[in-house]
Amino acid sequence: MKVKMKWLIVGAAGAAAGVLTVVGFVAWAWIKFDEVPAQYRSLPVYVHDQTDSTHPWHRRSTATCGTAVYVHDFEESSLLLQRSPTNAIGRAPIGNALVCAIEGQSPQDYLAVDCGSEMPAFEVFRNAKRPPFDFRRAKFQALECSSRIGRTEHKRATDPALIAEVVRTLSDGTPTAAELPATMESKNISGLRLFSDELPGLMFCPHVYQDRAGTIYLAESLGQEFVNRTVKFHARWIPAGPLFTQWVQTP
Repeated sequence: MKVKMKWLIVGAAGAAAGVLTVVGFVAWAWIKFDEVPAQYRSLPVYVHDQTDSTHPWHRRSTATCGTAVYVHDFEESSLLLQRSPTNAIGRAPIGNALVCAIEGQSPQDYLAVDCGSEMPAFEVFRNAKRPPFDFRRAKFQALECSSRIGRTEHKRATDPALIAEVVRTLSDGTPTAAELPATMESKNISGLRLFSDELPGLMFCPHVYQDRAGTIYLAESLGQEFVNRTVKFHARWIPAGPLFTQWVQTP
C-alpha cells in the first residue's frame, strides 16, 4: 500500500473517531439537559401545550396536570410576577422547567410556569375555572414607570386621580389608527406597573409609548407576529390622558 493511501486511511479513521466523539458528547449533553433533577422527580407533572388564541397576534398556552388546567392568553399577558418564584410544586415531563406557587396567591388560582428554553422564563398561568383578572374593576394603590421616554427614569405615584385616568384610558379610550412601533427595540416604548391589593404577588403591566411628536399612548398588551424570522408587534394604542402625559414626561 502506498504511503499516501495509508495516510488517507489514517486521516479518515481519525475524522470518523472525531465525529463519533462529538456525536457522543452531544447525546450525553442532551440526556443531561433533559434529565429531571432528583429533587424534583416526585413533583406532579404539568404538560404544556399551545394553540391559536381567539385574540389576534396572541397564543393560548395551557399547563395541564390531571384534570387541572391553567391558561396563559391575552388576559394574562399583562400580568407579571413581583418576585421570582422559589416554591416548586410541579415540573415539566422532562428537563429542568418547573411550575411554582406565586407568593401571595393560592395555587388554585394562579401558577408561575417556566416557559423558557435555555434560561428560566416564568409566565403567569390562571386556573381555567377562574375568571380572568379584570383591571377595569380593580382598585390600584400605586403606579410605577421604568421609562426611557425623555428624561424620565423610575417613577412611582399613588395619586388616585392619575391611576384612575390610566385605567379609564385603557378601558374606554379610542385607539389610534396610526401605525405605531412594530418593534420592542424602540427607545420610546416602556412598561408600566400597577399594584393592587386584589392581586398580591402580581402586577398589571400595560405599555406606554411616545411618538416623535411627543404624543403619549397606552396599550393593554402587545401581540406578536413572526414574519421572515423577525417579530412584529401589534397593539391597541390609545392616546393617554393629560394627567399621565404630564406625569410621564416630567423628570
